[in-house]
Amino acid sequence: MPSGVGESWQRVVSWLRENAPVSHRALGDAASEEEIAAVEEKTGVRFPADLRTYLKVSNGTVTRLDESNGLTGSCPEGEFLVGGWALLPLSSIERLHHQMMPGPNEDVAYWRKQWIPFAAESYACGEMYGFFIDAETGSVGQWSDGDVEDLDLFADLPEFFASVLADLERILGPEETGQRILDGRVTLD
Repeated sequence: MPSGVGESWQRVVSWLRENAPVSHRALGDAASEEEIAAVEEKTGVRFPADLRTYLKVSNGTVTRLDESNGLTGSCPEGEFLVGGWALLPLSSIERLHHQMMPGPNEDVAYWRKQWIPFAAESYACGEMYGFFIDAETGSVGQWSDGDVEDLDLFADLPEFFASVLADLERILGPEETGQRILDGRVTLD
């Protein structure tokens, strides 16, 4: 098991570089301390150290503008997580966090302010499914279709990235994974 988020993330980056270079090129550039602090200020939440460390290496995956709906979201090259999900850049983290927060007239709030979304299905699918990190505990949970499914799916971000690597490694193995490498990128079958 990797000792920290930097090590676990670098293993994912190395796998992509070697096996799926087009997906590797879709990784975002490093976010600056100022960019991270600006999103923290807008969300009102200090990000956990693991998330900050990861963002300072890769600010999610590259995005594109969908002319039909005006939304900016992941591009297919960056959707290499199981199910075709993508890691979110800071701009999408901020937007999704705002969207997930309950409105002033909502009676029941299922989303907590300290939950920071960092990975989601393609925006073309409505980003109704994704992963968040709890800023208070550092654990990784999962939401789906307007509800939180699992609060403590992974103990922390290094464990999440270790799971991502295991999923990617299965693509090259004999078992059916639902994903494959096509033209240098991880894609759904």
